[in-house]
Order: sequence, then structure tokens, then C-alpha cells
Amino acid sequence: MRVAVLGMGQMGRAFAGRALGRGHRVAVWNRSPGRVPELVEAGATEAPSPADAARQADVVLVVVADDAAVEEVCLGGGSSGGGALAALRAGAVLANVSTVSPGTVRRLADAGPPDAVLDTPVMGGPAAIGRGEGRLLVGGPVATMDRLQPLWSDLSAGQVHCGPVGSASVVKILSNLQLVVGVGVLAEAVATAREHGVDDDLLRSVFSDSAVVSTASRARLDSILAPEHPGWFPPALARKDLRLAIALAREGRVGARLGAAAEALLTTVIDSGDEWPDFSAIVEALGPGPALPGPAPPGPAPQGSAPQGPAPPGPVPAGSPGPDPS
Repeated sequence: MRVAVLGMGQMGRAFAGRALGRGHRVAVWNRSPGRVPELVEAGATEAPSPADAARQADVVLVVVADDAAVEEVCLGGGSSGGGALAALRAGAVLANVSTVSPGTVRRLADAGPPDAVLDTPVMGGPAAIGRGEGRLLVGGPVATMDRLQPLWSDLSAGQVHCGPVGSASVVKILSNLQLVVGVGVLAEAVATAREHGVDDDLLRSVFSDSAVVSTASRARLDSILAPEHPGWFPPALARKDLRLAIALAREGRVGARLGAAAEALLTTVIDSGDEWPDFSAIVEALGPGPALPGPAPPGPAPQGSAPQGPAPPGPVPAGSPGPDPS
């Protein structure tokens, strides 16, 4: 197939490289040109605009950072030039892989040709995508999804149809909510353990083999422990996804407490000015600081203090009605 990949971040490069490796003809576009000489050397064509990349493609994969970038790339405007949607040839499909709000991808579907837009966020990071091990979540017409099965088989380990356009974005956003909050909980455990003198090697030994630590959190344990916090999913993108999840919760009248707490921690990390490569740097917001409000620790009551809890029953005064028998 002729595949256009718009956005040459780590995920976009992984998709383009995988498609090339499986024999597809690939055009790539990035806002900053000349970023992927290795893909060009491997056979990709670098296009000057999203529209130019999309014009001859059977499938356009949009892999950019956020809602604003998706709308600019697909609908046109800004520094991106002509939009990819208007340039689609007859029968071509635009698949948005970016993690964005369901409303954004629905707007693309409304603006594009009938049944030509799919909502296709992916479960898995760049390394998994490069090995063809990512799992696609798909929202949109089943017939459109099925028409691209040869490409999906080359690029992924399978796909799950989630419903109409927008539904896959909901599932992806809430999956990332679980990822970021889970890693935040593990980071809090690490920070607390360190303050109590527990060695990192012991934490690694215990937490890497613990049934209570999720597989996704365990995969970031070494990054939490390492001072450089290596990885590929930076704090700003993780916070963006948390904010999408919080917005979904509020739309559904759900009290988003855990996501909001993790979002505040990532904001602390981002505002520090340090450029961490991965959101596992959330542990940096959990160092020693002012005591948090909460219940006082248990201990003996000071001498002469009043007893805690309700007073024991005493004699009923004369003439009182006594206890209510009901």
C-alpha cells in the first residue's frame, strides 16, 4: 500500500520504519523538514506538506502531539500548509493515531469524505511499534477498518473495534490514565521507601516481582529509580493525556480525584524547568517537603488530656424518659 505518515516524533518514525520494512511505499512529513534522513535513505519520500504527503496515499496515518496539531495537519492552516483531509484521493482513508479528545476526531470525520476517517490510537510504545507488537484501538466503520486489514497486519499485533469514531480515543485516554496514575503510585512508594532508608536495589528486587505492581508500572520501575528517568513519553504529553481524561470524567459527572492528583504532580515536574525524557520523573515531585495534612499518628494520650471518643453511659437522671425503646 501507499502509506503517508504525518508527524516524525518517535511514534511516527516507528510506524514509518515498520511500514517500509514490510514493503509499503511510504511518504513522510514533519513540521521541521530533514529530521529523518535514515527513513529517506531506506526508501521513504519526504513531502513538503501534509497535503502533498496525502495526495497519492491509500492510507494517511496522523501521529502528532495534540488536538491543535491534529486539526492543523488534517484541516490545514498554520505552518503546515494545506490539510491532509482535503487532499485525500477517492477511496483513501485517514487514520488518526494521535491521542486526542474524541470530539476532535469526530470533527475530522464530519469534515472528511463519508467513512474515510478512522480513530486508531495505539497501545504500545515506539519499540513495540517497530516490532509490529502494538495493538490498535479502532473507532469508525467496520467496513473501512476491514478494508485496511493487510496494513494493520503488517503494522500491529491486532486491532480492537471499539465502536464509532471517537470511541477508540475514549478507551485510549482512559488507558493512559491508568498508566500514569499507576506509575505515580509506584513513584510515591519509591520516594517514601527511600526516606525510610530502603535501598534502591531492594526496591527493584521486590517491586519488579510483585503481583501488586502492574506490568505497565513495572516496566517503568528502572526509569523511576534512575536519576535521568530515561524513556520516550515526556511529562508534558502525559499531562496532556491526564487532562483529556479529567475532561472526560467531568463530562460524565465523575469525580476525577486520582487523575487530578497525578496531573498536579506532573505540573510540578514540568514547572521545575528540567527536561526529563519520561514521565517517570513524577518521582521528582515527591521528595521531602512540608508535612501533608492528615490524621495524627496513634500514640498514648498526654497525661491529663480528655479521653478520646464518646463518654461512657451514666445513670439516667431522675424523671427523665429513659432510652427510646423503638
